[in-house]
Amino acid sequence: MGDRITKDGAAQVLRALIAEEYGAAVTREFGPLPQHQYDAACSVAYNLGPGALKWRWAQALKAGNVPRAAAILRDNYNTAGGRRLPGLVRRRREEAHLLETGEYIGVGKAPRDLGKTDSIDQAHEDAELLRRLGYDLDRWPFEVATRRFQEANHPPLVVDGIFGPATRATAKRALERKTAAKGGTGVVGGVGAAGVALEETVGIDWTTILYALGTTGVVILLTYLAWANRGRIWDSLPASVRRWFEGWT
Repeated sequence: MGDRITKDGAAQVLRALIAEEYGAAVTREFGPLPQHQYDAACSVAYNLGPGALKWRWAQALKAGNVPRAAAILRDNYNTAGGRRLPGLVRRRREEAHLLETGEYIGVGKAPRDLGKTDSIDQAHEDAELLRRLGYDLDRWPFEVATRRFQEANHPPLVVDGIFGPATRATAKRALERKTAAKGGTGVVGGVGAAGVALEETVGIDWTTILYALGTTGVVILLTYLAWANRGRIWDSLPASVRRWFEGWT
């Protein structure tokens, strides 16, 4: 069957690829650019190859003549096999429009350079961290899952949907606590397991809280679970027991 990847996982790999292969080339060629010009240049490099960053349109952009760069881009680089293709014509027009006006009508925003320690492998590792912490990436996009994790750990984390160094370090610590809790025994193991269950259910790191409460935390948890499931518990009681309780009410 081969390897499988989710739609969101594929998007993560694509973002990392664009930042590493094309975004880095744009930055090397032009230096810092406004976001919309960076996005237009990344789109060109992705579609035509990094070599396109040295063509006439790019020379005009590097010289600071944005209208000229947009005009060249709009009217060229739209053929394949000697034929003018409507899809390429439309793409060049959208890129030129974005380059000149900053208006997004077809080209999306591209990620900036990910940094020295980030890579496609890092994107996979980050996604796996969230999965092991109980975040369903088949259900939520990676950015949404990241925000949910950040919300559960705010403060100190900033809720921005970016899986940066601070979020990564916090996620690794949370996974270490979760792993330790699952391996525990007795009251400590019970508290840890209860915390893990609550964390996976509602997205809040309860493990640390319940460890702090100790046995009291277990009692509170069991009381809560009994109350939350009181209807099911009542229905499971024998009829004679229910009648006995009803006689007291």
